[in-house]
Amino acid sequence: MGIGGALIRHSIAEARRLGYGAILFFGHPSYYPQFGFKQAVEFGITDCNGNNYPSFMAMELVNGYLKNAQGGRFVEADIYNDDLNRIQAKEFDKGFVG
Repeated sequence: MGIGGALIRHSIAEARRLGYGAILFFGHPSYYPQFGFKQAVEFGITDCNGNNYPSFMAMELVNGYLKNAQGGRFVEADIYNDDLNRIQAKEFDKGFVG
């Protein structure tokens, strides 16, 4: 139906509009390259432990933005740590009918 593609294209456009220089995330390695994403290792970026995975994707929104990222490590914000945020996440989830 194209909904996923529309969402990712909108997200890329919105990130550009907001002035972000790059996008990094974990996603399906055979799906996201069609939107311009590459494996993060191509920019010399690994996860916080120095590992790389095909699903770790990156896209420069500004040409050359990641040129100095060689040896960089991606560290997620604590908000994504379930052990630190389990209670808050459960409270948030109560706001959804399901």
